[in-house]
Amino acid sequence: MSTAISAMAAAYTDATGRTADATGLGIAGDIGGLNFTPGVYKWSSNVTIPTDITLTGGPTDVWIFQISGTLDMSSAKIVHLSGGAVAENVFWAVAGATTIGTTATFEGNILEAGSVIALQTGATLHGRALSQFAVTLDANTVSKVAGVSPQLTVSKVVINNNGGTKVAADFPLFIDGSSVTNGVASTTSIGSHVVTETIDSRYSQTFSASCPGGDISLVYGDNKTCTITNDDIARSPKYGTINVVKTVINDNGGTKVVSDFPLFVNDTKVISGETNQFTAPVYGYTITETKNSNYTETFSGDCDATGHLNLNPGESKTCIITNDDIGTPAAIAAVPPLIDVVKVPSPLALPKGPGPVTYTYTLKNIGTVPVTNVTMVGDTCRPINLISGDVNNDSKLDVNETWVYRCSTVLNETHTNTVVATGWANGLSATDIANATVVVGAPVVAPLIHVTKVPSTLTLRAAGGMVTYTEKVTNPGGVALSNVKLTDNRCADTSYVSGDTNKDSKLGTDETWVYSCTMELTRTTTNIAIASGEANGLTVRDFALATVVVASPALPDTGVAPVDNGGVPWRIIFPVGIVVVLAGFYIARRKHLI
Repeated sequence: MSTAISAMAAAYTDATGRTADATGLGIAGDIGGLNFTPGVYKWSSNVTIPTDITLTGGPTDVWIFQISGTLDMSSAKIVHLSGGAVAENVFWAVAGATTIGTTATFEGNILEAGSVIALQTGATLHGRALSQFAVTLDANTVSKVAGVSPQLTVSKVVINNNGGTKVAADFPLFIDGSSVTNGVASTTSIGSHVVTETIDSRYSQTFSASCPGGDISLVYGDNKTCTITNDDIARSPKYGTINVVKTVINDNGGTKVVSDFPLFVNDTKVISGETNQFTAPVYGYTITETKNSNYTETFSGDCDATGHLNLNPGESKTCIITNDDIGTPAAIAAVPPLIDVVKVPSPLALPKGPGPVTYTYTLKNIGTVPVTNVTMVGDTCRPINLISGDVNNDSKLDVNETWVYRCSTVLNETHTNTVVATGWANGLSATDIANATVVVGAPVVAPLIHVTKVPSTLTLRAAGGMVTYTEKVTNPGGVALSNVKLTDNRCADTSYVSGDTNKDSKLGTDETWVYSCTMELTRTTTNIAIASGEANGLTVRDFALATVVVASPALPDTGVAPVDNGGVPWRIIFPVGIVVVLAGFYIARRKHLI
């Protein structure tokens, strides 16, 4: 015993006599959450371990902790060994008392100068407890060295009984965010871990009983398997949806409105802005309308130039028809309206199955003139109620006003909801479209994307001119978007300007990506920007429409102001003036002959 006591005292003297590499780590000896590399550490104060700590190094590396005061480790906390570090090379030389809390796991050899080493109920020590005074135990596990590091295997099962074609490799697997190989054991640390995968919204996800929800806890010697089963979701009958949206431009004296142009998908009559379900796949849906010879017709969005589109199961297509009146343009360009709508569902997902969803729609006037006759047309959620925003109660969406709408419904299956906002000013309509998908029955948060499009001017003189469009793409959802794209049906040279602040090529929820394009306009033009992005196996899109009005050719400057003409249009005054002048010449000629 005398030899053992002498050896223990010599070990303590040796450990405390080493030159320290660092002094006074932590705040007042609080070392919780720290990661220690091999070396000699010294504190002249008490040391506490309120949260887990980690010792990272190889199997021959040594750690010495010199503590002039006491050492206290909170209950259920862990000293982790990482990188091959072993407990027998860790030494804690403590002058005061040492207390290891209940069910805590401690690594290393405790060398106590002359006070108590207390292992509270259920605490585990891998190493030695050597005190020159006393060691107290209570249902503890003490071993000379640490146990075998736990092993965790993530296994993937894919079921394709509803037409799915995915395989295990299509679902990358992760432990605590680090990639792992399907079916191959990974050596990990004791404690809690989270198993995840890259989700596909077309498959349900089930975890085995060993890791409910992907959570699993490991102790030394564990060799566990977490199995994730993905089963392709049975789809509704083979359908897709088509939404036909009408815009009308009356800059040449026309007076028609949206309802004056009945719309059809093949032979089915539809309402502008309402989403309708159609059989898919069909390679030949044609969008038509009751035409008016006084208006031109232009197709955009998902339609080709003839109003044709193809539809696959699960697809949501939008066809935009713009009607522009034909006639003598007004000498002074009418200012068109410009609106913007954002739609966000709450909750963003219903992983446990059918449930209630509330959509919030935010409508803004981003133009320069008040907007009247505002309508909000939704496909599956009614009524859409105005909650706030019309501050002066004039039923006009004034410049810089924000109107907030809400609508609640119950979703029984995954659904993409579409809203079309329309408003009028100066005989021209403004339209904006917003989509939102909620996944039902799978732990998938569907992405959202939003684009605004603002031209440098809303009107041009008769000769036309250059217009620069500024387009801003934002992410109002809950997941970052990859593969973000922006296209414009008329302004082909759209270029990225700025916004990807962390340079990760993903549109974060706190980022605004700015694009710009410039084109020359010689006639009134409505063009459409389409933004798209991907996340969680889903692709999301948003549309933005903007109209720029080009005025008619100006009259020659005769020195007479083109105003105060008694309300008679110049296109009438000018020809009458010519007739009067010619008549004068004729009369003068007759008098001369007589």
